Parts: sequence; C-alpha cells; structure tokens
Amino acid sequence: MLSEHNITMVQPFRLLAVFASLIILIEVLLGCGQQGSSPFSPNVYTATHNWLYVATGSCYGGGVAVPAGPSNLISKVDMDTGQVQSVVIDYNQYNPGDSPIAMAEYDANHLLVLVENLSGRHIDLVNKDGSGATIYLSNSTALNAVSRAMLFLPDSSILVSKSNGVEKFSSGKSRVTIGVNPWIYNPAGSCATSTTLISSIGVYPNGKTLYAHAAASPNNKLGLISSTGYASSADCLAASAAPTTTALPTKILVHSSGDTLVSYGSTTAASNFIYSYNVNSLTNTITSPAPAWTDYTIVNGPTTMTEDPSTGNVFVANGTSTFQTIEQFSYDSTSKTLTRIGATPFMPASIYTRCVTDMQVLP
Repeated sequence: MLSEHNITMVQPFRLLAVFASLIILIEVLLGCGQQGSSPFSPNVYTATHNWLYVATGSCYGGGVAVPAGPSNLISKVDMDTGQVQSVVIDYNQYNPGDSPIAMAEYDANHLLVLVENLSGRHIDLVNKDGSGATIYLSNSTALNAVSRAMLFLPDSSILVSKSNGVEKFSSGKSRVTIGVNPWIYNPAGSCATSTTLISSIGVYPNGKTLYAHAAASPNNKLGLISSTGYASSADCLAASAAPTTTALPTKILVHSSGDTLVSYGSTTAASNFIYSYNVNSLTNTITSPAPAWTDYTIVNGPTTMTEDPSTGNVFVANGTSTFQTIEQFSYDSTSKTLTRIGATPFMPASIYTRCVTDMQVLP
C-alpha cells in the first residue's frame, strides 16, 4: 500500500508522462499535415477537390473596351470562396510577351495552354503544381493568325480557332488539313462569310463542330460543320444568326444539360447577353434560341464561360474594363434561364480577373 509520501512523489511523474504524450501526439498530427503540402501550391483539400483555373490574357468581349496590359496569369481559385489559392504560371516572368488564351486538361498533372504571341504562337504543357512549363506544339504555318480558342478532344487531337479559320492537329501533333486549307476555312452556304473572327468552338459527341463568328451583321452567326471538317458547302450543316444585329458571339459552352449556351458582347449595352440553343448534331439543326440572361449590369462584355460539372453551375467572365468580374449562375434547362448565385460577383475585379480569356473546372 502506497504511503501519503509515495503518492505525492508519483503524481508529478504521471503529469510529466501525460504532458510528454500530448507533445508526441501534436508532433504526429503536424507531421501528417506537412506530408500533403507542396512548396508551390499548398493544398488542404483531398485529391478529388476541384478548382476553377482562370487564365488572363488578350481577351475578346465582343468589341467592348477591355483593359490594356492584361496580367497574363493562370490562377487556381477555390470554388467555395472565390479566393485565389495559387498562381500556376505568371507569363510575364516565365516568357514576357506570351499571353494565355485557352486551357485544357492534358492529364492529372498538366494543362495544355494556347499562347498568343506575335513572335511565335504555340501550345504549352504547363505543370499544375506551378513548377514550370514546356512548349508542347509549335507550328508557324498553322498558327498564323490571332489565336482565339482551343479544344483538346478525346482522341488527343486538338482544335484551335483563329481569326480566319479552325486548325486541327493530330494526337501526333501533325497539322490536319483539308487539301491545303485549315480544318475549317471559308465555309460557304448559310455559313458564309466566316473569315474574320472565329471567336469560339464547341464539339459534340459525334465530332461535329459548332463555331461562333464575330463580325458585323449579317456575319455575326453560329455555324455547324461536319465531323470530317469543311471541304465543300455540303459540310456547312446549319447556321444561325445572332439574336440582334449588334451582338457578337464570344463563347460557346456545350452544357451537360444538352443545351448550348452562347455569350454575346457588344458596345450596345442591351446586346450583352447569354442565349440558350438546342443544337441537334444528329439532325443538323440549331433551334429554340432563348434569352438565358439579359441583365447587362451583371454580364457585360462576356469573354468566356465554363461549367462546374458537379453542379451544372456556369461561371461567366466579364471583359468590359469597368467590370472585370467573374459571376456564377445556376442553369435551369426547363426554363432555359440562368440565375445569379449571390448578390455580389463570385470574384470581384483584381489582377486575377483582368481580361479573363478562359476558365476551366479541374482537379
């Protein structure tokens, strides 16, 4: 049996043991937290967490005044808070003169980035962790006009729209032509005339391409082209004029609902809007144009849109120099309408939203 003196002597040792155990536990917990970190992009989320990647560069908003001197960044944004988590690449430092125009996911660790630069347009392979980039594809013959949009297709081929056409590159990075012409060039029939500014492209599951052409009426239109590219007027499958003569299409978004959303910008305030279309790539029709959003005090000079595949929500970037915001909307495919989420922009104007050229929701 312990005496009162022995009990008094034991208690301090027990307290020391408990204290030591707590220190060890804290060290273990801190160590576990450090194992998942990166010197470039600390990430406290699981691997399945998605981010909004935002590129800023030489943007096009339908003729509206956009900021001079874009920030030329690709940023990684928390979709819950709208806060920038990291800068993936700063082209002003990496290669001054380069301006990121469009992005696509190449694999789990890399982005493909279409770069506009008068000294040499190209496509970069950019590390998502912010550790660097290399040139993936360069072709001065094909990329000979202002770069506008890019799609990375399931077969690893690439479509690039430029001012006067759409180029295609095979999975082996070879240029794919129709005769001596680009994949889509100077389409005739109801698609004519579309050789000024092909601002955006979308591709449907059967390979047919929808393009947006931004030029003065009557050439501000959408055109649907066959899956084999454009060789003759028969390959112009359908066309649709813009909702108003002053609206210029800036972005095509093939939404998971089956609808196609198209943003329009204009120096005429009321012609800044987003329309919903039923594009049937099987019957080759573009029908049921419906105004999904028309409030130009919220959407003005839209430059690009993207969808959050987990919710169907749509992010819209405003290029007008007095806006420079990113908005988030829900989309109702029954009423064909967008509803703004929140009373303020998802991302307010900052260096990270200065002339947004593309956005992608990716892990």
